[in-house]
Formats: sequence, C-alpha cells, structure tokens
Amino acid sequence: RAQQLIKPNIEGDKSDFAGALQWLTRAAEGGWCRAQLDLGGIYLQGGKDVQADPSTAFDWFSKAAVQGSAEAEFYLGHILFNGLGRPADKTAAIFHWKKAAAAGIGEAQYRLAHLLLQAADSRAEGVELLQKVADGKSPKLAAQAACDLGNIFAKGLHGVTADMGQAAEWYSRAAAGGNPRAQLVYAIMLLSGEAVPADPQRGMAMLRLAAGQDNPAAIALLINLLRNGENAAQDEEEAAAWAERLEKLRRKSSTTP
Repeated sequence: RAQQLIKPNIEGDKSDFAGALQWLTRAAEGGWCRAQLDLGGIYLQGGKDVQADPSTAFDWFSKAAVQGSAEAEFYLGHILFNGLGRPADKTAAIFHWKKAAAAGIGEAQYRLAHLLLQAADSRAEGVELLQKVADGKSPKLAAQAACDLGNIFAKGLHGVTADMGQAAEWYSRAAAGGNPRAQLVYAIMLLSGEAVPADPQRGMAMLRLAAGQDNPAAIALLINLLRNGENAAQDEEEAAAWAERLEKLRRKSSTTP
C-alpha cells in the first residue's frame, strides 16, 4: 500500500508521501524487514517533510539488522563511524561493517579496507579487501578501489613495496572503469612512457576522457598540450573550448559554499 501511495498512478494522481509513510511504519512495526530498512533510510536522510533523525534511523536499522539485513549493518556502521545522533564509535562501526562486508556489501568492504590500511597489523588485510572491491560488481566502486590501489603501489603506501608496473595495471583498470583521476594519471603514463609503452595517441584520448568528466587538472594539461604541440594552430579551436570550460568550472567552484 505504501508503494502504491508513493508513486503517481496511471490517472495522474499526485503521490501521497505522508500516507505512504504511515503504511510503511505499520509494515515496519509488524516486522517487515524491507520496511524497517526503508524507514531507516528515510529518517537518516530526511526530506519530504520528514525531519532527519539519525537516532530513529538507528533504531529501525537495528531492527532490520536483527533480521539479517546486511544493508542495515552497513548503515549502522555509517551512523556510528560519523557520530550521527550519538557519539562516534569507530570500534562499533568496524563491527557492523565487517558483518556487511562479509555479506558482500561493496561499500562496507571499501570503507573497512581503508580503516584496516590505517593500522600496521591490518594493512595486508586492507590491501586484500581493496582488491576484492576492485573485482566487485559495482563498476563505480570497483574503479575507485582500483585507482586507490594504483596510488598505493605507485607511492609505496601502507607497507606495500612501490611497483610502478603494478600501479599502471591498477590505474589502467580504474581508467577503463571511468574513474577520472585514474584516467588522468594513466594518460600521463601513456604520454611519457612511464611503466608502460609510450602511446601519445592513446594518451591524448585518455586525457580527453578525464577532461570530459570535468577534471580540472586534466583540462589544464590538455589545453597546454594542444597549444604547445606540433599541430598547435589547428588545435587552437579545441584548446579555446577547453579553456572556456575550465573557466566555467573555476567560477562555479568559487561560488559553491
């Protein structure tokens, strides 16, 4: 019934969020796990005339977690780690994220991996878990994890031996997955021939992909290469277009609170 009320029907009636919330609450109070999880999300985010209430969200997520919801375990960890409506508790957050991660929740695995990387005795586990996320089913999350691994191997972070060959492989995967930072870094590798065979044509194509996602550093580098390359005269029109785009991004950034 809540689902019927929250969506406009075929006759064009407006959705009734308040009515849907009442039915959703009844379902949650009756023990329906999906309703408990949805209510937790509503009270965590707020909106639609509902005041954000992390404490109430925590209560509903707790009920859903008791019924075995891995998603609820993730959100419990999120609330506890960030101290939303209660004192932050990193240890408790890790407890819940470990449950969610074991159940295959990629976001929990990703956050847990970075927490594990911070301690010397769990760094290896953190790298392994990050690799698992990079192999996961969420394309955006997998690309971000691959980019992070590229950075770790490039700089020799978290006790890992620096290995530019490994870094290039991870950056390549992340770039193929659409991560703009990885596209920029891998483009530079292709242009310079660092750790990979030099391929200026592919490097420029990769750089344009990163610039197309409004990565300011990629746009700035692209403008410089276009204006100082062998075909600078014929590339000026493209360079000017990118320069205009970069200026718009900078103006937008300066006015964003």
